[in-house]
Amino acid sequence: MEKRASSAKSLSKAKSRLSPFPSQSPEARSAKAYGFNLFASASTRKNIMSPSPGLRSPSTPAKQLSTVSDLRDLASSSLGSMKRKLDAGHSEVLKEFDASHARISKRFKMQTQACLQLAEEAEREYKKMSEKIDENIKAVKASYTEFMAEVQSSSSRACKVTIPGLAQAAEKAIDGLRSRYGVAANPS
Repeated sequence: MEKRASSAKSLSKAKSRLSPFPSQSPEARSAKAYGFNLFASASTRKNIMSPSPGLRSPSTPAKQLSTVSDLRDLASSSLGSMKRKLDAGHSEVLKEFDASHARISKRFKMQTQACLQLAEEAEREYKKMSEKIDENIKAVKASYTEFMAEVQSSSSRACKVTIPGLAQAAEKAIDGLRSRYGVAANPS
């Protein structure tokens, strides 16, 4: 039983060590976490209210914060410093953004120009190929026309000269065979 009581005491001590503000409101806890003790005595508060080296503005010398207006002045100077830093960071980001935008637009222009050049070259090649195809088609048409003219002239020559000549030669040969064998011609 005594062991349980002593372990409960040590547990409550450990809890109080872990939670340094168990009975205070969240605002008071956060104020104490930032270096302000709202429940401290006036002399302690005066020592605590002096800004820590991290909160002190680099351009202002260290001074004791004794009134609310001093705290407001410190806060406003800190806010001004933060605003200047944010503006500087913002302007740096804008400069980087503008530089990257300029690089991207330059690269885009170069790519567009290269694409236009390729398109022009392709158009020239297409024109050359279509001209060659047209020339080949004209040559084929001309040779076909010549070939058809030769065929027609040779066929008309064959119809007018060769076939009648062959027919006459065949009739002479037939007449020679008839006379040799004494066959009479058919009266038709």
